[in-house]
Amino acid sequence: MNSFFISLGGGNEIGASSYYLHIDGMNFLLDAGLRYVNRKRYPAFSELSKFQFIDGVNDLDAIFISHAHYDHNGALPLLVSKLVEKKDIFCSEYTKKFSEIQLNILKKKMGIPQYELYEDVMVDRTLGMIKECPINQRVTNKEYNFTLYDSGHIPGATMIYLERGEKKVLYTGDFSDREYAITKRYNLPTIENLDLLIINSTYAHRKEDIDSWKLGENQLKKVLEHIKLYKKVNLKINHVNQGMELAIFLNEELENKGNENIKIYVDEPVYQMLSVLKEGEKREYKNIYLYQGYKRGDSCDIYISLKNREELKNIVALNLNYSLHSSYQGIKELILNLNPKKTLITHYSEEDMTGDLIKDLEELGYFNCEYVKNEEIYDF
Repeated sequence: MNSFFISLGGGNEIGASSYYLHIDGMNFLLDAGLRYVNRKRYPAFSELSKFQFIDGVNDLDAIFISHAHYDHNGALPLLVSKLVEKKDIFCSEYTKKFSEIQLNILKKKMGIPQYELYEDVMVDRTLGMIKECPINQRVTNKEYNFTLYDSGHIPGATMIYLERGEKKVLYTGDFSDREYAITKRYNLPTIENLDLLIINSTYAHRKEDIDSWKLGENQLKKVLEHIKLYKKVNLKINHVNQGMELAIFLNEELENKGNENIKIYVDEPVYQMLSVLKEGEKREYKNIYLYQGYKRGDSCDIYISLKNREELKNIVALNLNYSLHSSYQGIKELILNLNPKKTLITHYSEEDMTGDLIKDLEELGYFNCEYVKNEEIYDF
């Protein structure tokens, strides 16, 4: 086998995304994420030392990060702690800046429950290896080339297109097939003779035509209804990106309604994420403010905070769920449009898996698709 793929995490599960690629003698890693649930948190990096063709993570030639969500970048400090020498970690500008904020939150000294994972030196060494790369511009190295393409999903999220000799591989990361308040849909050129497509497929089991964002829109309306009734609402978030996304969605809703009386207060990490976007997109968020303490009285306020603040415990709390992933139809269309020699489906829930996607593809004449299982080898 000259070229093959192994999922170290995030194959037949959603979480801990990390995918190893061996292409004609070179070794690449796509993403290094965490599991959110309280079980084994990290990808199986140690599995790489069990194979003849790579002597563990120190033989990696390059590392790529598709976007700044913890299930795709949160295990980077652990990975880097295993490296004897510095490696290149490539990503987009936004992903680099967001990752700096996110990974600093994971320092033990930050004291945020459930986020106290790493010593300062592990995070600082990691941040020193991350290199930002332009989107839609081919980067040429001595033995391989790569291009980052917009994948939608969140700002800075990219698909990673790798070229090594005659081999061509595309990793989608998480992607969106529609526009949202924070990002546009994916933007990908025609790629001829693609050898391997690695496609993240959160909704590979949802054949019915479901608008994955409709639930989110309904929940935003629920927040505003609660504001009318209770004046104050505390939005519970699981990670800093969610805080940024909710703040932007709510701000857009309030601006569209011309309602400047309702204020959104976010804690410092969320505010830092928003500041990155404000600078990059040259826009203001009129209803969003840095949290500097609970506002008593009759003002209408929405609070978004990673920390369980004592002063917010007595106000109405809401948990919001939503998705910015591609629809079933979007997944199917991307596979058919690219028509790769082989497609590997990752980032799916094995419990929810059906055979519909592969069956539909075969009915349309495409027969080279399979579901990935963690730690199994797939040649291409």
